Amino acid sequence: MLLESNEISKLGEIATLLEVSAYPKPGNVHRTQDFEDMKYEDFLISSVCIGQPLRNVTEKTFHYYPNLIDQINVGEDILGCVEHTNRLVKTNTNLGIALLLIPLAASVATITSDESINVLSGKLDLILKYSQPDDAIAFVKAIILSNAGGMDKKIEKYDVNNDNTINDIIQNNINLFDLLEMSSEYDKLSYELTHKLPVLTKIGFSTYTDLTNQYSKNDATLELYLRILSTTPDTLISRKYGDKIAKNVSNKAKSILKDTDIATEERKDSLIEFDNYLRSKKYNPGTTADFTAASIFISLIHYYSTKNL
Repeated sequence: MLLESNEISKLGEIATLLEVSAYPKPGNVHRTQDFEDMKYEDFLISSVCIGQPLRNVTEKTFHYYPNLIDQINVGEDILGCVEHTNRLVKTNTNLGIALLLIPLAASVATITSDESINVLSGKLDLILKYSQPDDAIAFVKAIILSNAGGMDKKIEKYDVNNDNTINDIIQNNINLFDLLEMSSEYDKLSYELTHKLPVLTKIGFSTYTDLTNQYSKNDATLELYLRILSTTPDTLISRKYGDKIAKNVSNKAKSILKDTDIATEERKDSLIEFDNYLRSKKYNPGTTADFTAASIFISLIHYYSTKNL
């Protein structure tokens, strides 16, 4: 299952474009809804900005894996993605997506022609466990640059607001896997990356792959988004409003799945109503959007690895 670096990066860009364009995706920016400080066009720009970092990390993986796996430096490209985006977009549009897609792209680049997509989680686990303190430092810098919440004020020793954090990472030889594992208790993206991709492999990839055989990409993306949200309370909502609110939002998504059918007017009406509710409360399932984009990416990789792009 071999794809070239430009093919992997192209599919990453497409995955982020499909995710942000899904209409009417509740509580997030989509093609007919903006936020006050974050527009649909900002995400289109961000999708282009992730392309070069995806190419970089896959080319490095082709060069260094497996003998020099510790030199892949996925952190460098997570930070690079945020830097590229920050020059063109003034809000945090893709830190979470970069955190997922950059290591995933590196992992895809290790899969050989006689291996299947099922080895992806194991490959990613290996890459992250062999990461270096430089990867962790780059990720901390990416968080600071994007003004994103996440690890700050959660882990006292490695709080991104602490001026000593970078020195502590170096002195204690903390790599990216270590840093993510520390935050995995409260951050679902961190948990995903340090626990072999439970959401992406058990829900995301298979759901989108199955649905696109029957429905439009838009309907498949919306269904995927709802299924993830219904089973996985959103980290961003939990962080801002608490676990109880996040679980309530997940229950509303579950009710829509139960009470309406995919690709029907009833489903569309329910999604619009849910979207209006989330916006009125300023509940933004941003982590769910990241999971959705990453799920689409894996599905596209799986599909196109057997075809000529």
